[in-house]
Amino acid sequence: MVLFITEQGSRLVKRGRVLMVYKGEEKLFMYPLENITQLVVMGRVELSTGLMGLLMGSGVDTVLLTRDGRFKGRITGKASKNIFLREAQFRRRDDPAFCLSLSKRLVLAKALNARTMLRRHHPPVYQDARRRLENAIHSIETAPDLSVLRGLEGSFAAFYFSLFPRLLMGNFVFTKRQKHPPPDPVNALLSLGYTLLFNTLYALVEAAGLDPYAGFFHQSSYGHPALVSDLMEPYRAPIVDRLVIGLINKNALTPEDFRQEDGKVLLTEEALKRFVEAYQKRLFAKYMVGEKREALWNILQRNVWDFGKYLQGETETYEPYRFK
Repeated sequence: MVLFITEQGSRLVKRGRVLMVYKGEEKLFMYPLENITQLVVMGRVELSTGLMGLLMGSGVDTVLLTRDGRFKGRITGKASKNIFLREAQFRRRDDPAFCLSLSKRLVLAKALNARTMLRRHHPPVYQDARRRLENAIHSIETAPDLSVLRGLEGSFAAFYFSLFPRLLMGNFVFTKRQKHPPPDPVNALLSLGYTLLFNTLYALVEAAGLDPYAGFFHQSSYGHPALVSDLMEPYRAPIVDRLVIGLINKNALTPEDFRQEDGKVLLTEEALKRFVEAYQKRLFAKYMVGEKREALWNILQRNVWDFGKYLQGETETYEPYRFK
């Protein structure tokens, strides 16, 4: 499981192979380490050196975020020893035709998953946007090079977010997607959700032995884990956007759950807990894969491993998961 710690002022220590969470002298809860695949710590939370050593030795990816979800760093153990996979990854990056073909699949899956979300959960909006969505999908499929494809992906995202105000109920206002800093509660929720999803995938990429910085669609830049951004694209709308829309429309979050601090929009501590718990629940919700239902975490994990096999030529194709 992915364990999130949001209790401000808490302290994490180990007792044997059990993670203990304290606040002052009060024991809040405990988790056996064997049940934890990733630990995400948000805000003012202390970790003992003994626990950090145990986490690294057990291969548990530990992510440190600010209280509002900005990435601070991570604690990991030894890097993967699979040099052959990384060599295959870098060879593939030098093949322009391979990069274009793979990137088309990623961007196409992003568009198709967004279209599915609109069609299933917001039919009137989908019907109004249908023609432009279909045109965008056709353009993605026929993009002649990466530069054009990146432009098409940006145009699709802008059009998609222009529909976003119609997907929301209640007193929330959203005019456009703005990342840093998010100017309103909706943008703050989207940014937080994308950060959580990014770090979920980062852990899976590293566990699979891939180099998180060597991407195929997103342009390389110093310090940017481009491969994680690549593999995340198909899952933004069906995982994070659906979560944000659902919490708002069901009144699980209201404008009163947010406050302004130093020019930033922040969730209250209780609202942050509710959001993180809802994200965690989404990770283990079950979706159809063939004839059976599987937890989303398992679907994402297998998809990353399948991607590694594809890079090494063990499979003929790679397809991101498409939500039905």
